[in-house]
Amino acid sequence: MNQKLFQPGRRGANPSALRIWLSLTIVFLLLIGAAIAIWLYLSSFQVSVPVLPIVTPSVPTIPTPTPIISTTFEVFAAKGWQDSGIHVNAGDRLEVIFTKGLWTEKSGSDNYTGPEGGKPSRDYPCNPLPHSETGYNALIGKIWFGKPFMVGDHFVGTSLISGTLYLRMNDCDEWLIDNEGSVYVTIQISR
Repeated sequence: MNQKLFQPGRRGANPSALRIWLSLTIVFLLLIGAAIAIWLYLSSFQVSVPVLPIVTPSVPTIPTPTPIISTTFEVFAAKGWQDSGIHVNAGDRLEVIFTKGLWTEKSGSDNYTGPEGGKPSRDYPCNPLPHSETGYNALIGKIWFGKPFMVGDHFVGTSLISGTLYLRMNDCDEWLIDNEGSVYVTIQISR
């Protein structure tokens, strides 16, 4: 840096550079003074920050609709689609709850399960739902001519179509003859 540039009174000093330096210094000091004045002005106000109590948020409870229909139904392992006698309207809340029973897809075997079914197994094209999704012996349902769905030991859902609720074991129709046992479920409809 050229030392002569900022030395007033010295021969060869640049007067325009000196004016720029003095102008910048004055502006800088004015800015500092303005900042201090603003700080003093703002600090003269007493601002009280409200202290909010610490509240643990509560989980809102969703009231369970009161069922307008509640009935018990026995589903037999050796029968295909079984009419539950329950009509479901589109938009109804359907709940199917397992209450008791065991069944098997092969009589004489010790392979009894509840409606939740066994482990996922090999698929057969004749099964209403793939065994890889539901497992064997699973309780399944459908409404009217709709697509079958997994019920298992507890199902809750909203019906998209209106019609009669049908239930059955997820097994091929031609193999039902050797099935054995039954499960009882409670069917509840809420609107």
